[in-house]
Order: sequence, then structure tokens, then C-alpha cells
Amino acid sequence: MQLVNTQIQRFYCSTDAFFIVFSSTFDGSYDSDNDPHESNSNDHFEIESSNPADTIQVATFLRNEQLPGEIINKQYFYVSSFERESTIGYREKFKDYIDNGMDILAALKKSNEGPKIMRTCHLLFEIRGDRWDNNTWMRLPVYACEDASSHKEAAEWMLNELTTKGNEIYDEDYFRKGVLEVLI
Repeated sequence: MQLVNTQIQRFYCSTDAFFIVFSSTFDGSYDSDNDPHESNSNDHFEIESSNPADTIQVATFLRNEQLPGEIINKQYFYVSSFERESTIGYREKFKDYIDNGMDILAALKKSNEGPKIMRTCHLLFEIRGDRWDNNTWMRLPVYACEDASSHKEAAEWMLNELTTKGNEIYDEDYFRKGVLEVLI
């Protein structure tokens, strides 16, 4: 991978980013029998068709190791962007407040005071098949970041972070157990 922008930072929660990105795509209340992030089809294209308009596919991954009874499908990784309002210097303010002994809730409130700017953030998400059911595909959040200048830069940074450090879903060794094809 290429050298990536060091100004890029991890977004605080990939699940929150996922809901921000997809909130305008799906209307109405959540219905578990009709989950917009799950498809009962033998391919990922049905669920892929409901990705946001600015989404680009950035990588695929096919694992080599198979557990007994497991079905291995290729995993498809995508990046989409979203905007969010942020307080200027909130990270530095929060750290200063915590370092000076302020409790977390008070530090959060204080660090959100001040002038606001709009930030462009990016979400890395995947569409993957269920490991035990060949007819179910699901869309899941993987990673999110802020301060990247483009989808490509965000994708390179997030894929690098994911494959070298891991995250809540995948440890850093996961991607060594198969073939990761970066498409950007």
C-alpha cells in the first residue's frame, strides 16, 4: 500500500457511522423480518444495489481456512462518505479536560462547546455471506475515519489500519488467512 495521510483519524464508532450513512437510504421503522442490510439471495448483488450513490468497491477478500460445516464466500468491501458537524479542536479539548482530571461526561460536554465545522467522514463496510447459510448476505460496518480527502485515501488508510491493527470484528491476522485484493 501507498503512504497514507497521517492527518486522518479513526471515527469514534463505525456502527454510528454506518447508521449515519444508511439513515437516508431506508425510511420507516426497523423490521427484523425485512432487514434492509440483509438479503436472502444466492449472491451479493441484491443487497449491493441499495448501497448509497457515492459508494465505491475498494477490496475483496477470500479466506483460505474453512471450519467444519462452514461456507466460505468472498467478502466485498466498500467505502461511502458522510458529513457531520464537529466542534473545532474537540479532540484536543477532550484530551486536555481528561488530563486535568475532569470526568468523562463533563469533558464531552465541554469539548463540544465552541465554533462548529462540517467534516467529511468515510465508512468502510462489507457485504458478506453468512458462514452457515448460503442464501443470506449481510451488510456490516467495518471501520470509519475522518479527515481523508477522498474515498481512495480513506480506503487506503482504513484498509491499512484494519490489516495491521485489526478492529472489533477482525484481528490483524485475519487477512493473512486468505487473499485480499485491493481494487483502488
